[in-house]
Amino acid sequence: MPDGIFDSTISLLGNTLDLRAARHKLLSSNIANQETPGYRAVDIKFEEELQKRAGKGGDTEVLTRTSPLHLSPVSGIGSEPRVLDRATEIEGYDRNSVGIEGEMAKLSENSLMYTISSKMIRSKFNLLMTAIKEGGR
Repeated sequence: MPDGIFDSTISLLGNTLDLRAARHKLLSSNIANQETPGYRAVDIKFEEELQKRAGKGGDTEVLTRTSPLHLSPVSGIGSEPRVLDRATEIEGYDRNSVGIEGEMAKLSENSLMYTISSKMIRSKFNLLMTAIKEGGR
């Protein structure tokens, strides 16, 4: 994000929404495959991925411009989060590692956090709109 009108909070909340949406897809996939033999539950480490996108992660890839026509590299934005196999203690007889109760709890928590983040970013944009409207008088 450019410096100036947009602060780091908006960038952080935008990254949070992207990661929450990606995690929602993974958790939904886990639930959909609860009866698939051999399916392994997957997830992301949300906090690590958010830090990586903020440029604070230790294992971030360094992007370089090889042509002046390329866009400037932006740390972490637009990159897909690293998907991890989430081993569980309880594994079904068919080697499926999805526990439906746990997945539903994770999905509910993720949905709640997405809603909170979206309300926060909406509030930030509303403040900007108020400043723009009041400044034009």
